[in-house]
Amino acid sequence: MLRNLALSLALAGLPIAVMAQDAPAPKSVRPESLSKYWVMMHSSIQADVPLSGKNMNVPGCATVSFVVESNGRTSNIKVQKVEPAGDLATVAFSAAANLQFEPTMINAGRDRMFSSLIFPFNLPPDPEARTAIMQRCAIEPLLWSNPASRPAAAAAK
Repeated sequence: MLRNLALSLALAGLPIAVMAQDAPAPKSVRPESLSKYWVMMHSSIQADVPLSGKNMNVPGCATVSFVVESNGRTSNIKVQKVEPAGDLATVAFSAAANLQFEPTMINAGRDRMFSSLIFPFNLPPDPEARTAIMQRCAIEPLLWSNPASRPAAAAAK
């Protein structure tokens, strides 16, 4: 039954979170360096947006980390920060899940990369105000840490 479900998902073109045990760990790269290895295939991103929710209509941003897999799809998605707090995290997670990338020439081996992006929401037209909102979602550079490889006690922290 489970095998049929996985096959059905694969045939539907949906990402499957099952990876080979011996897959190399992804390389951690800063968001501004991700485009050296992977470029987004589309200029717009599809996301599931609820009809209503907390702070859905106010200017804000969300920082999301993820792994770009060798097939160009994202996995290990985690919302790292949301400003202001609210339901934009759900939208950001959905947007990150729908990202698709193509490797650059220097990444012909389609190496896996761990990085993050800031998703803007409802930004005002004023450039200074836009910058101020986006800066609220800035985070320190992240390093890859596979949650599945951590002991249960450490993963719960």
